[in-house]
Amino acid sequence: MHTNDIKIKDYPLSNEIKRGLSELGFKKPLEVQSIVIPKLLENDVDLIVQSQTGSGKTAAFAIPICQKIDVEDESVQMVVLVPTRELAEQVKYDISGIGKYKGIKCVSVYGKQPIEIQRKELRKKPHVVVGTPGRTMDHLLKKNLKLNNLKYLVLDEADEMLIMGFGEQLQKIIEKTPDSRTTLLFSATMPQEAIYLSERYLKKPERIEVKPDNSALNKIEQIYYKVEALKKVDFLKMMLRREAPRKTIIFCNTQEQVERLYDIMKKWSYLICRVHGGMKQIDRMSTMAAFKRGHYNCLIATDVAARGIHVERVTHVINFFVPFDNENYIHRIGRTGRVDQNGVAITFVTEREESRFEELEKFLGYEIPCKGGHVQRRIGKKEQKRMSKKNRYVAGSKRGVQLQINAGVVNSSFTKKDLMQAIRKIGGISNNDIGKIEIKGKVTNIEILNEKERLVYKGLQDKKIKGKSYRVRYKK
Repeated sequence: MHTNDIKIKDYPLSNEIKRGLSELGFKKPLEVQSIVIPKLLENDVDLIVQSQTGSGKTAAFAIPICQKIDVEDESVQMVVLVPTRELAEQVKYDISGIGKYKGIKCVSVYGKQPIEIQRKELRKKPHVVVGTPGRTMDHLLKKNLKLNNLKYLVLDEADEMLIMGFGEQLQKIIEKTPDSRTTLLFSATMPQEAIYLSERYLKKPERIEVKPDNSALNKIEQIYYKVEALKKVDFLKMMLRREAPRKTIIFCNTQEQVERLYDIMKKWSYLICRVHGGMKQIDRMSTMAAFKRGHYNCLIATDVAARGIHVERVTHVINFFVPFDNENYIHRIGRTGRVDQNGVAITFVTEREESRFEELEKFLGYEIPCKGGHVQRRIGKKEQKRMSKKNRYVAGSKRGVQLQINAGVVNSSFTKKDLMQAIRKIGGISNNDIGKIEIKGKVTNIEILNEKERLVYKGLQDKKIKGKSYRVRYKK
């Protein structure tokens, strides 16, 4: 049977596991799952799996290990270490769902939750523990968690744990596990520390590298809008009215930005919620649960919601601010366009964020198309007559209005930089309003965006470029 044709039900799994997978909606394995699941079902082998976030890594290890767990053995048989509380809850949810009908018990342990509550959960003899390194270490030191019979240790998003400074704790936890364990290391990237961990603690690991699935990005329409900072919120409201998303996540860079935007937007719609790292854990979890169930259709969040959180049927992701970390852009937009769904990722770019956005495009290796500018003003009747239908700027189109100067390479000495400087000196004009500049033989064409062509047309009548005045007209 060809790998591409195999379905989850075709794997040698118990009926209990298949029933749990069916309820979770698993039908066809994703690429990383189709590689890892058969390997682990056949043998207990150490693996290093390099695969992007959101590629289905949890199910890749959870399905075969849940199949192998002995529910009669009331001891911890698998520990999964993850970087964040949110991911701990998500992995616990997935494992609990997969092992539901087999009777697999799974608990999660992480900071900001009373350790006593977790101690009581650990006393119930779970088969699987999912935890952040810090809190897992706490329970080991307090002897609330015993790993004598541990069979599987999973380091999920290892690069992220190392970036967050958990390296020393990871080593101490690993050293408290039996040498006979099977170790699985999953990571989006392989920094030097991850290589060191694998060389020191994994036994002849097999390395699997799943290249980024560009088809997933192909299902996401990526666009951006040039927006004036003071008009961002109005533009956002207009965007939500026009797009009418079934479910959307709006990303900000800081907790303060989330709170400010939420305070404004909650007066506009009661279906808006927010989540960030400054909230109490119980509030964050209840908000996320309500968002997943559809009690809200719009979530405002920091990047805490970008990694490892799976919400079904998110149709739109809006970057209200360009992310500081380029990789976070990938994680953000990956919240939409999942599995068999298409999605839209919209980024708002202000003048101050332009250089950061250009760096993002370099990182991505492609240009994100611009779909227009800030909230448009109406065009007066006289202005409509002056502008042909062909050349009039249309919101949602990259094309602006073409102005033409009666000078070019042959009969002038100005450069694009000289033109840009002259146009920027016109009141009300910014870099966001200037499109493509094309200097030809005896004419120069300038594309003006955001319906600012009238301002530029008037402004250039009185402006000198390198000491000379030029005639300006609308290009036919």
